[in-house]
Amino acid sequence: MSNLSDIKRRLSTAKQTRQITRAMQTVSVAKMRKASDIHERSAAYLTLLNDVARMIDSSDIGIKWSPKYGKDVLLVLSSDRGLCGAFDNGNLSVAESVTDDNTLVMPIGQTAVNYFKDSKCADMRFGQLSVAGSDGAKQICDYLLTQYGNGVKSISIVYSTVDKQLITPKAERLLPIADTGNNDHHCDMLFEPSQQQVMDALVPLYLSGRIYGALTANSVAEQSARHQAMTAATDSADVLISRLSSEYNKERQSAVTSQIVEIVGATSALSRKGAGSEKRL
Repeated sequence: MSNLSDIKRRLSTAKQTRQITRAMQTVSVAKMRKASDIHERSAAYLTLLNDVARMIDSSDIGIKWSPKYGKDVLLVLSSDRGLCGAFDNGNLSVAESVTDDNTLVMPIGQTAVNYFKDSKCADMRFGQLSVAGSDGAKQICDYLLTQYGNGVKSISIVYSTVDKQLITPKAERLLPIADTGNNDHHCDMLFEPSQQQVMDALVPLYLSGRIYGALTANSVAEQSARHQAMTAATDSADVLISRLSSEYNKERQSAVTSQIVEIVGATSALSRKGAGSEKRL
């Protein structure tokens, strides 16, 4: 009976766990769709803004970024909660691969904050701004532009994207604007009122847009990873429940059979004893 009680307890635990993972799986689908809608609504604008910024910056009469010798700033995005598989490990591994002694890491998200909390080259001021939002992106942008004007060498960001359920962590440089090598528009560019004024107005939009796009893309990837993790956990729970149910039924059948054998044996013994008593009489 002790074995039956143990299997029954494990079966109850497995069913409760499956109920939780199934609920989280459903919630992650809703959150993933919402995050995906937000990201897709801004994708066309951000792509155009990025292309225009690169086109202007790489033009023949474009602004020549002055050489800088300060630190490289690296924004590292992560989730605030776990239960999303190896999602955060991917971002953190990419971050580790591109950092050196000259890199100032700025984690965004509780997991990244916990990972870099003991690092001497980490700035935690934006650790709680992982929720995708234009206000947070602008806040980060304003600070980074000030630092860039004060001599920061470059600004990059680590985040994840998802395509056909394949999650890919990546590191991208935000400033200086990457040269695409496309010179098709160099001769046809006119700037009003001036190129300097155009770039002064465009760069904040470009940087905040890139940060916002990374935040929304990373949010979609996080919810996709959480959905995959909860789906796998639910499937594993189903397998465990099936195995424990089968084991419980076998043990119960064995216990019932054993009881029947004992009853039959006892009845037979009593019958023999009664027959012997009659013969003596």
